[in-house]
Amino acid sequence: RSLSIDDFQLYSRLVTNSEVMKYITGRALSPDEAVERFRKSLQAAVGNPGAGFFIVKKKLSNEFIGVAKLVEMPDDQVEIGYMLLPEFWGKGFASEIVKQLVEYAKDQQLTSELVAIVDPNNPASIKVLTKSGFMHYKTGQLSGLEAAYYKLTLYKSQ
Repeated sequence: RSLSIDDFQLYSRLVTNSEVMKYITGRALSPDEAVERFRKSLQAAVGNPGAGFFIVKKKLSNEFIGVAKLVEMPDDQVEIGYMLLPEFWGKGFASEIVKQLVEYAKDQQLTSELVAIVDPNNPASIKVLTKSGFMHYKTGQLSGLEAAYYKLTLYKSQ
């Protein structure tokens, strides 16, 4: 489901966790930084209700496991991403999230191309992306951290 104003405590569990944020910002966020990042996350859907941040829970137990995103970028691209609590790593959840987000982006016709930005030192996320059909296309820096860029063409734009 879409991220809502009532989800701050769940979101904060992720972004203030140093393990989760190691490959995203290089460090856990302070409480003030968490509030600011949450505010920006809520605004990501403005102008495109199909995009934005989403709360991810286990289907049967409704247990919170993380946050996923589909956020508009320039050039008709949409960035795909996810953050999971460490106890859910290595159990196939990231692969399932990416699969569901790709299908959702196709169904909603959000974009012709999905982009994922990942720390090149995060082999688990790179494996999830490449297994899902994403191809590496450049390496660079983002917010002072190394970044590897992957893309998946959903359909050819006219």
